[in-house]
Amino acid sequence: MAKLVADVRTVLIDGIHSMGAVHEGQIRKGLPLPRPDRVVIEIDSEVDGPCMLFRFSTDGRFCGDTWHENLETAVAQANYEYGLVRGDFVEEES
Repeated sequence: MAKLVADVRTVLIDGIHSMGAVHEGQIRKGLPLPRPDRVVIEIDSEVDGPCMLFRFSTDGRFCGDTWHENLETAVAQANYEYGLVRGDFVEEES
């Protein structure tokens, strides 16, 4: 599994991620998760396979995650939320 990492320089959409809960069969939006300082894209072993986009604070707190069909859509989401482009990401050793 490959990992790509980028530092968040700006947050374009505040409060987009929150911790939800299910109450009496209904999804309830909870408090916003912390603002991220770093994003990590984990790429499945398949070529151009599914990816997870994780967000973390400097002190390692979880700030949200999203599933993406491929690397292109994961980077597009990082661009939408943080203005990041593919060149902002560096491969991290596993």
